[in-house]
Order: sequence, then C-alpha cells, then structure tokens
Amino acid sequence: MSTQNSSAPVYVNPMLLQVPRLLNIYLGTFILITGTISSIGNFLVFSSGTFRARACSNYLIAEAIAAFFHFDYVCLTRVIQNGFQIPVFSRYSVACKTRQWVSEFTHETAFSLFVLATIDRCLSTHRSA
Repeated sequence: MSTQNSSAPVYVNPMLLQVPRLLNIYLGTFILITGTISSIGNFLVFSSGTFRARACSNYLIAEAIAAFFHFDYVCLTRVIQNGFQIPVFSRYSVACKTRQWVSEFTHETAFSLFVLATIDRCLSTHRSA
C-alpha cells in the first residue's frame, strides 16, 4: 500500500462555504418563528376555559412557557451567532455558560412537563378501586 502526499491545492467553491451560514439564517429563522407561534398557541389553547378544567393543562401551560424561552433565547442566539456571525458569546464566558444552562434547563423542563402531563392524563382515565 502506498500513500501519496499530494500538495496540490484543493479548490472549494466559495458559495459552498456559505451554505452552513445560510442554513443557520433561513432554517433557524423558520424554526424560531414556528416554535414561537406554536408555544404561544399552546399557551392560549390550554389557558382557555375548556382545557383549564383539566389537571394536565397546568403541565402543558408550563411546558409551553419553557418551550417559548427555549426557542426565543437559544434559537435566536444561534441564528445571531452562527448565521449573521455576530460574536455574542465569544467575548463573555458568563453569557456562554448561561446560554448552555438555559438550553439544557428549558429543554429538559419542557420534556419532563410533557411526560408528567401524559402520565397525569393516563392515570386520570383509570377507574379508582
């Protein structure tokens, strides 16, 4: 087996190098907008009188609030930092650590509240002995 070290320059189209940045802008903005709209919609629906009487609506309202913060803080900063290449967290380590904590906390909180709402709904359908 022979290995050859080639010193020939590799040409990469500059437009190809822009694809990740453009995906961060367009796809990230789309996810940000749809996530915000869905979180607000979930909050309004489960706050209405029809669903408010159910016990699981409390979990789903709190889940909508956690998802709202997740989308509006984490997604927005991702689009600003990676899409528009504005160094938001490069200068401040506290802000970077805060973003990481908010990202993990809101994601885990939203997921846990959704699971609790599912368990609550499942247990409320069983007859008590």
